[in-house]
Amino acid sequence: MELQIRKRDYEESVGAVISYAPSQFMVRNSQSGRLKCKTRQFLLMKSPRGDWNFVKGHRENGETDYQTLRREIQEETGIRRFAVLNYLGDVNYTFLKKDTEIEKVVKFYHVGTFNSQIRISQEHVDYAWLGYEQARELLTFWQSKDILEKVSED
Repeated sequence: MELQIRKRDYEESVGAVISYAPSQFMVRNSQSGRLKCKTRQFLLMKSPRGDWNFVKGHRENGETDYQTLRREIQEETGIRRFAVLNYLGDVNYTFLKKDTEIEKVVKFYHVGTFNSQIRISQEHVDYAWLGYEQARELLTFWQSKDILEKVSED
């Protein structure tokens, strides 16, 4: 029996690559003056399906990217204090939900925090703070690995 696609829909979400940098590991670049972390860890969340990914969620009516980030980060991790460091890019994909084909765009931002304590929501079953290589290895989706790579470039 072949599934017939009867409808198409569009969803937009906002996601965060959250990095944690203990203040004792921050150093100032002598040429640019920018602070850079010598040892940075990235937060990955494990879904009940078993995939590892970043914090992300649907934009609610009238929300800006920042408002969506703030709400989703607080809901999924309990983190309240963070700084949006830069925009990383979009991830686009399509999936089926019943008889509807969903085209989804997730806008990702790099977010920094000095808080490593996490309170996960019911949306997740586990979390991990990992270095770049470990995070890249554990991420389930290639698009997420590409987004993480953009963080390593900044």
